[in-house]
Amino acid sequence: MDLLVAQLSDPTFWTFAAIGFCAQLLDGALGMGFGALSALSMTVIGYPRQIVSASINGAKMFTGAISGISHIAAGNVDWRLFGWLLAGGLSGALAGALLLTRFTAEWVGLAVDAYLFTVGVYILYRARRRPDGGRVSAPRIASVGGAAGFLEAMIGVWGPLATGNLIALGTEPRHAVGTGNLAEAVIAVVVFTVLVQHVGFERLSVAVLGLLIGALLSAPLAAFLTARLPKRRLMLGVGALVIAISLLRLWRDFWST
Repeated sequence: MDLLVAQLSDPTFWTFAAIGFCAQLLDGALGMGFGALSALSMTVIGYPRQIVSASINGAKMFTGAISGISHIAAGNVDWRLFGWLLAGGLSGALAGALLLTRFTAEWVGLAVDAYLFTVGVYILYRARRRPDGGRVSAPRIASVGGAAGFLEAMIGVWGPLATGNLIALGTEPRHAVGTGNLAEAVIAVVVFTVLVQHVGFERLSVAVLGLLIGALLSAPLAAFLTARLPKRRLMLGVGALVIAISLLRLWRDFWST
């Protein structure tokens, strides 16, 4: 309680609370945005990548749980999809978190940015010429989860890769968003548990509480919007956001080199 009272008087807390609110509104409604936008902000400010990933995943443990429960209530979770996505995601997240404790993640950046841009363009294409959603095979779901879990640990990105690929493969957009958000909460616990042992909880700054408070306020609203947005508009929104995030990350990675 004393920690929270002290943080409330810090202007940085409110900055991150605003970031958390906006990022979670995007993440809950479109299945992505929280980690990418938060990581972009923290990296530009100057936080090291281990602190960025640990802080974001610390907040995601709670925001993801609230968002996931909200999506369950709204009927946005496909449980078969969840099981295979989580199975792949856990293995990828554990590998990524262990690597991050030994190496930096800069070598991943540009390749991920280019890939996300391609996924975003493909989603926009599918939004214009999208057939009825089909049943995605278990190995493909698990492979998407594995790649997304790895990147979640390394650079704080889950949704653009997980949700973006699931939609590109033909998954119902609201199921891709809701299921991805629920799986992300579990993945965040794994990543945070590994990283906090190396960076120490005391080094996880005011950003954790700020992101958490802001995000918790917007999570139920985001799930409500997801269940009511038209499929095509939801798909267009996801595609546009993936492209925007990839371009912002490309700018950041080039600027930081």
